[in-house]
Amino acid sequence: MKIAILTLTGQRDKYIDNLLAEKLREYGHEVNVRNYIYAGHETVCYEKPDVIVHPMPGGQYKYDFIQLCKKWGIEVIVRRGEAGMGRKEFEQLDKARKTIILGGWDYSRYVDLELTWGPEFTDIIAEQGFMPKEKLRSCGAFAFDPYFLPDFRRNLNHEKTVLFATGFSTCDCRSEYCELGLPQDNPYHEEIYAIHRKARDKWIEAINELVRAFGNENWRWELKVRPGEMELEYKQKLLPSVKIHTQTIPSSQVLRDIDILVHSGSTMAIEAHLLNIPSFNFCNVNPDPLLASVSPRLESYEDLEWNIARAQIYQSNINETIFHELEEHLYGKIDGKACERAAAYINEHISGKKIKTNIPNTWPKTTKYHKDKKNIHLQRQEGDVSYLCPCCRNQFYVKKDITLARCPFCSMQIEKTVISGPAQGVIK
Repeated sequence: MKIAILTLTGQRDKYIDNLLAEKLREYGHEVNVRNYIYAGHETVCYEKPDVIVHPMPGGQYKYDFIQLCKKWGIEVIVRRGEAGMGRKEFEQLDKARKTIILGGWDYSRYVDLELTWGPEFTDIIAEQGFMPKEKLRSCGAFAFDPYFLPDFRRNLNHEKTVLFATGFSTCDCRSEYCELGLPQDNPYHEEIYAIHRKARDKWIEAINELVRAFGNENWRWELKVRPGEMELEYKQKLLPSVKIHTQTIPSSQVLRDIDILVHSGSTMAIEAHLLNIPSFNFCNVNPDPLLASVSPRLESYEDLEWNIARAQIYQSNINETIFHELEEHLYGKIDGKACERAAAYINEHISGKKIKTNIPNTWPKTTKYHKDKKNIHLQRQEGDVSYLCPCCRNQFYVKKDITLARCPFCSMQIEKTVISGPAQGVIK
């Protein structure tokens, strides 16, 4: 079978998807890993795969993508990039938040198989979500597979290094666009925005204070920006001695070269634990109480400085009880074999199937997403700036004072990055 794995981010998903591809090739399949946002359309229309492995279909763009692929006869398999939530924590959420975590869109008619992390959230999807039990498979904790590779080692020859792993992507979204696929004017988006905005401000201030306080003691300070966040504000406000990693570098690579991790309620705390790196949750923004408490929680700059100065390097400080609860109720098995199990499920699902596709040579062009006709135009008007969508490659025109626009052809939100010539933009 010809399989296209459409990877959402270069930071973590690509690394995991490449591991999955290796396991699928062992079954004799022809597998390519392609960037979902920037090459998804071309991959489907030019390479014409029999099967696609697609990110979680939250939001209009992803929903429409799988709908067309299914229409053309492609077998659609979804691999969730996030673990979801344990049952106890999930049942404490209101209906709106539950819907967001489950997906928010009834995608079941267009998806043939969904690969999840832990069995508990898999059961929740079957009971309260959109996918029936027979189309769901629990694979384990995908994100942690790299740490079990035989050649994975830490680099211990460096100055004491502290990594700040951000988690405030909603700060960069306008109210009408959210990474969770929320509809316009959704109050939950505004609530998340306020939480993220306050936490990011505290982080920027705290990082600069730490650099000043420890600057002459042979410490290195680094920042890794979460997928979906923009680097610009950090570059503008952090002191120049703080190294900001490019978003294409996976967390597993960055963690090899650090001694202390500061996060805001992230799975990177588990990754750090697997490398015996102490971690601290500063200004938590994660609603999951287990994940929020797996590292010591800190709220003030004074507590952060005190703990960093006294952290025991090369020794994890994770809460072991919570770690095992997370493995049981959220992540599933943390054993380095999630991709292996996923490949086996995919192979089992497609073996013996006669897949016949009817894929066009070009992705259909539609203007169904052209909602803001006041500021966004299909034909150039006086004073407009030309935009070239990096996702669907279509050109459109926007009033010159607008810096963030939704593509009328694919619905992706694009931030202008150049003033003269077509604005290439970046996906938000």
